Amino acid sequence: MARRLFTCFGAKGSSSHPKSDNSYENTTSDVAVEEQRRGGPVVVELFSSQGCATSPEAELLFSRLGRGDFNLEVPVILLAYHVDYWDYMGWKDPFGSSQWTVRQKAYIEALNLDTMFTPQFVVQGRAQCVGNDQDALLSCIASAPRFPAPAFQATFEKATPESLQVSLKGALRAKGDQQGCQCHGCTIPKWFSDKLSKGSEQRPRPDQ
Repeated sequence: MARRLFTCFGAKGSSSHPKSDNSYENTTSDVAVEEQRRGGPVVVELFSSQGCATSPEAELLFSRLGRGDFNLEVPVILLAYHVDYWDYMGWKDPFGSSQWTVRQKAYIEALNLDTMFTPQFVVQGRAQCVGNDQDALLSCIASAPRFPAPAFQATFEKATPESLQVSLKGALRAKGDQQGCQCHGCTIPKWFSDKLSKGSEQRPRPDQ
């Protein structure tokens, strides 16, 4: 079996920013001061897995961010992804997807990290920290660059008892280089909880 360079962090780890010639603080040098002042929200992404014993700690922290427990000075958009590379341990995460593993791998490469691990927070695509390090996460959010956010109008229609149709209307402006850019859209349900019968997270979970 090929060696897997995956890690599941339990104790507090360190946070890091991309290893590049320019410091993280300089990433917004091309953004006008007035745009920073009226900037949009900070995107916080969590990569976790039901097969990782310490992911519940990060998911609780994720939930507290959503509840507004930290009285942040900036709005946040929370995105959670369950990776699938822990499935080989014996418990297949029903929410895990290779698509989210690929997404995390892209961040690992972009941020010049040595290995993939869970739980992991990525903030505004420019900084990362271990998912159960509250102080590092709040620091990343506070220092994250902010950009003007597009205004969208959302309408919701319950097409069937099992489905919800969401329509977005608005204008989106973006800058791209010669290589082009990709735009992704998603709708995020606020909270979800389930009972686990197996896996590293088989224990009572905090109410989210």
